[in-house]
Amino acid sequence: MSSDLKLKIPANETFLSRWNQELPESTFYWFLIALAAAIAWVIYLTFYNSRVLGIILTTILNKLNKYGHIKFGSFSFSVLSGKFMFRDVHYINEDYSIRITDGFIIFRWWRPYIYKEQAEDLSHSDTRLSIYLDAFEFHVYNRSSHYARLEKLFGLDQQISPGDCSDSKDAEPISDNKRKSSYRWRDLVPVIKVDILSGRCVFGNQLLPSTLVLSFEDGRVMYTTKPPSTTFDKFMHIIKCTAENFRVILVPSPKYDGPKDEPPRFMGEGYVVLQTSDINIYYYMDEPGITTHEPQRLQLANSDYAMSSTYPCIGLDVKCGKSRDLKYGKTTNISYGPWVDRQREYLWKFFYPADYQTLDVSQDPAPGQPRQYKTFDVKMSMISGAVLDILFTKNKETQAIHMNMGQGTYLETSIPWLTAEGGYTSRINGQLLRLDISTSLHYRSFVEAETLEFSVEVKYPKVWNDPQDWIIDLTACKASIWFIFEHKHFIMDLLDEWSEKKRADIFHFVPYTWYINLIIKEFELILLANEYNWIDCSSTHQENAHIAFCGEKFDMSFTLPYTDFLPTTVNVDMFIGGESVAARLYLPETNTSHQVLQALSKNMKIMDRNGNVLDGPFGSGGDKQWRNITKQK
Repeated sequence: MSSDLKLKIPANETFLSRWNQELPESTFYWFLIALAAAIAWVIYLTFYNSRVLGIILTTILNKLNKYGHIKFGSFSFSVLSGKFMFRDVHYINEDYSIRITDGFIIFRWWRPYIYKEQAEDLSHSDTRLSIYLDAFEFHVYNRSSHYARLEKLFGLDQQISPGDCSDSKDAEPISDNKRKSSYRWRDLVPVIKVDILSGRCVFGNQLLPSTLVLSFEDGRVMYTTKPPSTTFDKFMHIIKCTAENFRVILVPSPKYDGPKDEPPRFMGEGYVVLQTSDINIYYYMDEPGITTHEPQRLQLANSDYAMSSTYPCIGLDVKCGKSRDLKYGKTTNISYGPWVDRQREYLWKFFYPADYQTLDVSQDPAPGQPRQYKTFDVKMSMISGAVLDILFTKNKETQAIHMNMGQGTYLETSIPWLTAEGGYTSRINGQLLRLDISTSLHYRSFVEAETLEFSVEVKYPKVWNDPQDWIIDLTACKASIWFIFEHKHFIMDLLDEWSEKKRADIFHFVPYTWYINLIIKEFELILLANEYNWIDCSSTHQENAHIAFCGEKFDMSFTLPYTDFLPTTVNVDMFIGGESVAARLYLPETNTSHQVLQALSKNMKIMDRNGNVLDGPFGSGGDKQWRNITKQK
């Protein structure tokens, strides 16, 4: 090789001309070219190939997609492993955006295709499609289709593009054969699993004072199908989600220049509304079947048949607080109050503005049309207890009602999807177990109850400004209630903070009536009876005198009619009743009358009209009655 590189330059020939003539004939020259090409190719494959493929894929997808913008920062794939890798992905349109820092998809193409029946349970099948995402973000900031509909409804100039929304009324009906063939993908991908290392869902924009953020870590999602709840439907969609360190936060919106409303408490990056160590979400939805001409027949347990109307099921079950990692704790913390409720109202009015139209009565589907859902059911359960803080501000000082709830506390909500002749009715019910309520006053004791059941029924008419009825039923069991006069001012301050701060407007006035019923089974109402209304607020060994009213049942019902616009006075009808009520007095040992009254209680004799001495007149049957604070000593 050295002979090939040896250059003999004649006198009449320059070095450069001789180099250009003999170097291309050298084998080492081609070796250098091949080595440089190999290095360049390896560098391209390692650092630039995925980026070039990302640019090509971005260009193709944006040519095909006419709504929004799609971007792939980098993209690569492997045919043998069925793996697709991507980085810096986003999809942005007029209403929402999706951003993913990096991730990959595994499609196991080598697994055999197995045909399954339509109503067969596919939850135990092998996973063919797996998705792994990191730093996932879903941001909703507009609802262009709804705003465009309001512009058209109110006769305004069309300034908002409705996007890619389509009117379902103009869609052509799908034949039953096409509908069955569209479900064949379930046989190919019976189970889909998605792992999200960290993610968040954001709702809001710069026009709102606060943005709602739902953040989580180590999220796992599984989609599959199961048999339907009734034989009249096709199958049931199932989505199971688990996540850790789940938080619901209200953060100040960037670039918002409207009036400021300071929260009652600052919590780092924002106001934490809900925080739980672990959350489990179970979403189920029946795929509606086709309405038939024959009436629906249900088989009973005794093999008899009965005629009944059924509906497809759709619902959401949420369980909080079952932690797998002790670093996040087990208790679910909830912070609510007037400020949070105002932010909720801002978000609701922005994303779901009212159209002020009379609701249409829902019609039964005709034969050949898909069956209709009746209600959307939501249930939220606390696996390891919960803490609820109701925060408000008085004279720039934060006040709070602190509520501890035990394991098993739950909340159920039924949201109607059909409108009847009289409107529709929403229902909320639940139960709080081992309830302990305290206040931020110096005297903190307020309520202790073994259980508190609540039921809220809201009746909405078809016309938006027709009278509404709100029926609230509260039932407590084995409750001890402490009440002082300062509690009245405390509750009034909370109601004043919660009331609307804006000027009343007759154009937005909606008349409504509250019907509140309170029943307490086995109760103790404890009042302080210190001289000069002095109260000992020390944490231990309080030296307060108490008068307690105890009984088997306490019943209170009243009506709050808000049916007139800015009335001078409001008449409130109230009913208060009790059963087996007795009054008891407690004096601390430091009281000068303690020993005297105790001696009178032990040695007094009470006789009836016939002169017979009564045994235990004030405490007869006391051993069988429930008493917590007012037990006889």
